Amino acid sequence: MCASFVKLDSTNLVQDGYNSTWKYSFPGSAADFRDVACAVQSISMYNSEYNIDAAQLWNNSFKIEVPTAGTTSVISITLPDGIYTYADINRSIQMALVNAGAYLIDPSGDNVFYIQLSENSVYYAAQFDFSPTPTSLPTAGGAWTRPATGLYSAGGSRTDCCTYPSTSATVASAQLSNIIPQIHPTSSYIVRCDLIKNEYVASGDILSAFDRGDAQVGQLISYKPSQYAWMNCFDGSRTSITIGIYNQNDQKVKFRDTSVSIMLLLRPKK
Repeated sequence: MCASFVKLDSTNLVQDGYNSTWKYSFPGSAADFRDVACAVQSISMYNSEYNIDAAQLWNNSFKIEVPTAGTTSVISITLPDGIYTYADINRSIQMALVNAGAYLIDPSGDNVFYIQLSENSVYYAAQFDFSPTPTSLPTAGGAWTRPATGLYSAGGSRTDCCTYPSTSATVASAQLSNIIPQIHPTSSYIVRCDLIKNEYVASGDILSAFDRGDAQVGQLISYKPSQYAWMNCFDGSRTSITIGIYNQNDQKVKFRDTSVSIMLLLRPKK
């Protein structure tokens, strides 16, 4: 049984700001899809989703409360949209603490921070490590100093008479995240096509699903199914085909890289 194919690439991109919808218009006149089935032959695209995105994921800002003399001060942190690791976010926290002057300087001249974010793979969680902020300048190892300006500077609010947490702690403490962290926003890509008549799903237009495999950030995601999942098409003539890629929560995916190659196979129904 003979099969035909349709190829979509970046020239078919729908300009909606998401880079995850493509429309193929048939040249000349409409195509007849009566008694036709469709399957994905291959999809190639780059792993280019941001995991910090103010508009798409609403996850770019948070606050840190640090101790100052007799009270606390709140430092607001806003991350620019991008692809972040735990180490990247931790560096952003440290930069915000430096800008606010909420740190001390050890005898070696290194900045000392009393909060740290890291990955805890054992507990499948993000972990914050807290150290009690000293009530006065430490003396261990030599002379510690304050930053020139800011909260912990000589002219700032200082750290005197206050530790955080509110009760003094002599050992470091840690706090695990109470929700499962998602370093990558998408665990499964759902391919939807307005040509498809899928009677087994609520949306009715799901053509296929795939994941990013071993592709790291910036690497090529290559989906080539070992067996084709043929789906029935709506009967009738069509002037175009529209394909969109959504995530596991049925939200439109936002790709940064527009390079893509999608191959669809078409054949008469058996």
